[in-house]
Amino acid sequence: MQTINDQITTKKLAARSYKGRRWQQQPRPDQEQCRRLARELLRPLWQIELLHQRQLHNAGQINDFIHPSLHNLPSPFEFKAMRPAARLIREMAAKGRPLVIVGDYDVDGVTSAALLGRFLKHLSPRIFRCHPDRFKDGYGLKARLVTDCCPDCQGLVITVDCGISDSREVESLKESGWQVIITDHHQPPPRLPEADVIINPWLTGCSFPFKELAGVGVAFYLAMGIRNLLVAEGFWSKAEAPNLKDMLDLVAVGTVADMVELKGPNRILVKAGMEISGHKQNTGLRNLMAVSAARNKPLDAEYISFQLAPRLNAAGRMNHAELASELLATDDDAEAAQMARSLDLENSRRKELTSLISDQALEMASSDKSRCLLIHGRDWHEGLIGIVASRVVEHFARPVIVMAGEGQLRGSARSIPGLNIYELLNRCGDLLTTFGGHAAAAGMSLAENKLPAFKERLEVETKEMMSELDCQPVQPLDLYINQDMDLKELLNFNELLQPFGQGNPEPIFFTDCALRNIRLIGKDKNHLRFEASFNHKWYKGIGFGLNNRAAQHLSNGHNQCAIAFNLRYNQFRGQRNIELQLLDFLMPEAE
Repeated sequence: MQTINDQITTKKLAARSYKGRRWQQQPRPDQEQCRRLARELLRPLWQIELLHQRQLHNAGQINDFIHPSLHNLPSPFEFKAMRPAARLIREMAAKGRPLVIVGDYDVDGVTSAALLGRFLKHLSPRIFRCHPDRFKDGYGLKARLVTDCCPDCQGLVITVDCGISDSREVESLKESGWQVIITDHHQPPPRLPEADVIINPWLTGCSFPFKELAGVGVAFYLAMGIRNLLVAEGFWSKAEAPNLKDMLDLVAVGTVADMVELKGPNRILVKAGMEISGHKQNTGLRNLMAVSAARNKPLDAEYISFQLAPRLNAAGRMNHAELASELLATDDDAEAAQMARSLDLENSRRKELTSLISDQALEMASSDKSRCLLIHGRDWHEGLIGIVASRVVEHFARPVIVMAGEGQLRGSARSIPGLNIYELLNRCGDLLTTFGGHAAAAGMSLAENKLPAFKERLEVETKEMMSELDCQPVQPLDLYINQDMDLKELLNFNELLQPFGQGNPEPIFFTDCALRNIRLIGKDKNHLRFEASFNHKWYKGIGFGLNNRAAQHLSNGHNQCAIAFNLRYNQFRGQRNIELQLLDFLMPEAE
């Protein structure tokens, strides 16, 4: 298969990229079908090709994708058992019984708990939220959290983003007189907890058409189901029903942070949530944006991933998720400002420690030729191993499991495209104490004396699940840019495709072009500045993490180079300028 556009020569195909990646262009779609759609939609052929790469093959799919609408959301009652869940919550609220929301300690969990708590306050004043302590409790529902929160009470427990694998804890709560509703988005185990109601898109018999919701998406749908039921019954006949649209910024943050596919309902919810601004925005989010380094940027997927999510996650990683949960639940600006500053400080500590552990993990992985990397540090901070795993998988393009502690170890796994890490752990389940997660990321616990057997089993199962080719780092390429193309038109269409994320990656362009003014910038001189020529114009570019070695290679190529890049608008002093973000290049001396 031809992997690079014909205009990049065969000689260059054999060249080693600067980052050692195999350049691979997306397969060209059926050209006759694309031309027909281009005529029908009055769009250039290159736009249709980019849309085809996102599995959008007809006018209806394309229009729904480019113009996502809340009106196109599936009904909440397509969830199995949504009506019983809504009725049970209404009944318990009417009786004045406590409603205890138990959420995970990550961003998805705290946004889920904050959203559902905000909504349920319209039904009852007896709403409580709690989250497990990552270090004392580990992941999931813990009965003691509920009894500590409401001692000598019996009411209703509602889990968000957790609970589907916690049969023992559900049994304990039921024995204590509590009723339990589980809402979760993780894969159900063979034996389900004996809860009163379970809401999960993956349940057998659930007709909800989209399975990839985040936990906060499931929580939002539960709120939608309750609201629809109560509106139909005239519950708010004398008052206005709560507007769930005002909570969509929480859905956007939790969904993007949990790295689920930004397709279908997820795309609709995230797009709508990102459009909330000003006084309608969640008070906690607004104050957290005020302390971030990029405070003047609009709320988009990149901002959530690199500014908001790390700060919200810092609470559960370094201490306790309660701080992040309280921030998103409060409507008091002064209180929110103080909590946002505290989270920012926690995040600074988190970054310093993460950098130290990452350096150690990368060094350990550098001499390991295993198909699945298993790395263990006894004194590593358990709250940071997920971030470290992400950095290692990005560097080595192999599935990674990072474990911390001694005696009973805790681990975090990150995968590569094409390998379901949850399935891999499931194949090793007899060795693990606990495990859970999804295709791209998972967590587990393991007795330290089983570590050698676990490593051996991982190698066997990984070999069966993927080929050698999967271990080669790949630089995907979406569209070749001709020198006569209008970059502004390209970038404007690029913005229509947002939000970018899992299942809807940002387009990666590639071309041959002239470069000039190549220089290093930044405190440590580890970023590359340059200008690139397109259509007789020069555009500024930036290469993050590209150092002096990259600058020398580019300068040796007589200023002509094949580059892979993203396109962005860079806002500076009120002006928007087109900027290239350099991802990789074919080294000129290899031609």
